[in-house]
Order: sequence, then C-alpha cells, then structure tokens
Amino acid sequence: MERYLKFSPFSFFCLYCILFIFLTFLANYILYDDTLFYNSFGENLGIERIDAIISQQKLFQKISYGFVPIFLFLRMFYTSICLIIGALLSEQSLKFKQCLNIAIKADVIFLLELFVRIDYFSITGVNSLDEINIRLFSVLQLIGVQEPWISYPFSILNIFELVYWILLALFLSNYTKKSFLFSMGFVAKTYGLGLLLWVMSVMFLILNII
Repeated sequence: MERYLKFSPFSFFCLYCILFIFLTFLANYILYDDTLFYNSFGENLGIERIDAIISQQKLFQKISYGFVPIFLFLRMFYTSICLIIGALLSEQSLKFKQCLNIAIKADVIFLLELFVRIDYFSITGVNSLDEINIRLFSVLQLIGVQEPWISYPFSILNIFELVYWILLALFLSNYTKKSFLFSMGFVAKTYGLGLLLWVMSVMFLILNII
C-alpha cells in the first residue's frame, strides 16, 4: 500500500485516464450496437428517427472521450474536498494533496467496474438501453427499473461504491495512523455526506426536468 500511494499522482492520473478512455471506447464499440437502439425504440419511433438517434449517439460518444479526464478529475476533486473539510473540522493531520492522492488512487475501483461491465454484458447479452444503463451489482439491478428520480440513488448503492469507501478508509489509515474502523467512520461523515448531497441535488434536477 505504501508503494502504491507513493506512486506519482500525476503519472497515475494520466495512465488512469488513458485506460478509462480505452475501456469506454471498447464498451461503446462492443455494447452499444445499432440493434440495441432498434430494440429500445422500435415500438415507438420510426426507422428514420432511430437512425438519427444512433447518429447523434455516435457523435456524442466521440466528443465525450475528450471530457473523460475532466469528469474523472472533478469526481476525484469533489471527494478530496469532502475529506479535507472533514479533516479541518476534526483537526485531523491531513493535507489536501494527501486527500487528492487518496481520491485518485481509490478511484481505480471504477475502472474495474467498467471492465466488469464490458465482460458481464458481453457474456450475458443485452436487449435494451434500460438494461445496459443499470449499474451492476446495485440495488437497482435487484429491484428493476423505477422512476428516473428514484433510480439514481438505488444505482449508487452498489458493491463498487462500497469497495470505494473501503479503499478510502484504508488509504486514510495509512496517512493518519488511525484504525480502519475510525477511518471508515470518517469516510462516512465526510465523503458519505458529500455523496448524499450530490444524490439529493441530482434527484432535485431530475424531478424538475421531468
């Protein structure tokens, strides 16, 4: 763990972005074929409209690759902010660069999630966009698709998010020299509250959009 955390955060982030973009490209190429869109919209839309949606989707995918590093950094930065605010309020001996390093190194679990997602749907197959948009090993996958505003929080409750919390706590323990249970509680009170605030904000936006 020591060697992992000492690895240059900048170099790690650059490598991480490259791998994430590659796996995203692979997921788009393997999973989002034209048949998926025809199966999803065939009953409600004409072929010309579906073709237009497919073209728009492919254009969006190409553009989105350039935003991957920005999205990843913002996610890591948000986690870092949650941790450092908690550290300042509780007088923990943490620096912002340590919090950012923790967030960068723990985020690797979501790269694994993307890999598992590609492997899982390649084996089981997928029939619709609703099915492929559900996060694996989440509460939402167990209960099925719900209203958009309630689907998001259920999708957040997944095994990869749990592992993310565990990694954050482990890396925090390395810096603070506190026990794992103490660090897990710290993660719950800092990142956990930040995540709750984020989920509530997304739910509010969805309710106002629909």
